[in-house]
Amino acid sequence: MRQPVTILCLAFLMTTLMAACGAGGRSEVATSQTPTASSPSANTDKKVTLDEIREVLAQHDKALNEKNLDAVMATFSTDPKTVVLGTGAEERWVGPQEIRAAYTEMFKDYDAGTLQTNCDWKTGGADDSGTMAWLAAICAAKDSLQGKTREYKLNVSAAMQKQDGKWRFVMLHMSNAFQPPVTK
Repeated sequence: MRQPVTILCLAFLMTTLMAACGAGGRSEVATSQTPTASSPSANTDKKVTLDEIREVLAQHDKALNEKNLDAVMATFSTDPKTVVLGTGAEERWVGPQEIRAAYTEMFKDYDAGTLQTNCDWKTGGADDSGTMAWLAAICAAKDSLQGKTREYKLNVSAAMQKQDGKWRFVMLHMSNAFQPPVTK
């Protein structure tokens, strides 16, 4: 039995938020900028980039919990090549129209406001120009469906790009074992 991709998308935001911000668990953050005592602007640039990414992730999380489709879509690039991938071969949505349709279905598959995650491993980085970033994490997640608690493990990776001066997802990939989550 294939696990619904909805569970994956719900867990994504908190997972990546923790990955980008270094909250909880062991963190390995890689960036191409290595700040030194003689380069205070590298520290500032890195902080600004992380703060901006953190804000996009917070917007995505809030939109998921509220099931606000327009707000979710505002976190994605409008580029027609933007892609969301799940675990199975059939779980591929390319372009804003398909991503919107996927989230519309995902919203039907969870109880709002029930997600909790704990990421044991995370990493991320940004390019020197400050226009591309990537994130990855491995997390334990918990949510509910029809009032029944579910627990599952999740791998998440994402690429973000600046579009009109704002960070947006250009690729989001979530995967887990094909077994259904534990229901309590």
